[in-house]
Amino acid sequence: MPDEEREYDAIVIGGGPAGLAAAMWLARYRRSVRLFDAQDPRNKETWAVHGYFGIDDPPPLELRRIGRQQATGAGAELEAAVVKTVEGAIDDFRVTIADDRVFRSRRLVLATGLKDIKPEVAGFDDFYGTSIWHCPECDGPTIAGKKVGILGWGESIAKYALYFLTWTDDLTVLTHSHPKDMSDEALKTLGEYGIGVNQKAITALEGTDGRLERVVFHDGTSEEFPFLFFHVASGPGSTFPLDMGCEMDDEGIVQVDNNFQTSIPGVYAAGDITPGTRLAIRAAFEGTRAAIGVHKSLIPEEEKVTQERSA
Repeated sequence: MPDEEREYDAIVIGGGPAGLAAAMWLARYRRSVRLFDAQDPRNKETWAVHGYFGIDDPPPLELRRIGRQQATGAGAELEAAVVKTVEGAIDDFRVTIADDRVFRSRRLVLATGLKDIKPEVAGFDDFYGTSIWHCPECDGPTIAGKKVGILGWGESIAKYALYFLTWTDDLTVLTHSHPKDMSDEALKTLGEYGIGVNQKAITALEGTDGRLERVVFHDGTSEEFPFLFFHVASGPGSTFPLDMGCEMDDEGIVQVDNNFQTSIPGVYAAGDITPGTRLAIRAAFEGTRAAIGVHKSLIPEEEKVTQERSA
């Protein structure tokens, strides 16, 4: 039987830690599962995934390779493919991929992640992932005691900058000519901790061999910064949760229950698109929890022991 004529217990969309963990655990529960991965991970530029228990700083693509090996070894089916549309309802979902093949499943797991909006600054891509990052929890320990620039603007950048005091107190907010747009309280707090605010427009980022050395400003001046973090904006990696009517917040983060089921019956979500910190190890945990939720939802009622039946 061609794959697209089968009905799977679950289809997983997204091949990062959340999606791969979900696929692996669903297969371990002897559920038929197929995972589709567009192969465009959010952290592909980063040199390593930090703090992942049991593995010492693997490159992101290596971690995914290990995850794919484990998932297929457990019996999951994986395919590199872009999903075009997701339709249907619980017990009868239809997933159409780029070549117009349609796959059916009883449950869905959305693990489509987030995408970061990067600032448009000359030289940014030369250092992104080696000395420019976006995740404090992931790369904060790397810059302990070092001088760090925080690129971004608005009220949220003050909170973001203060978070880095966990690792260093040599911090400067770089607004890249944007208005500070911070409350008096935020500015006062930054000042109390010695965090400066530089509003000059940035002309370029310079360095050698992928290592940032300095920020060059529009007025011809420059300042040495060995590291930058940025916080501009991020958004959902796909529109599927919105298309399906999942309950979401203003930033596109999907609300889930204790079993990681969304507000749409039969649709589960895990990883960066759900509330919480953006850590790979957390995403894998959530993928596992979502898989358990899916598995339990597929157990026939007659196999369950309820209080009434056991009394």
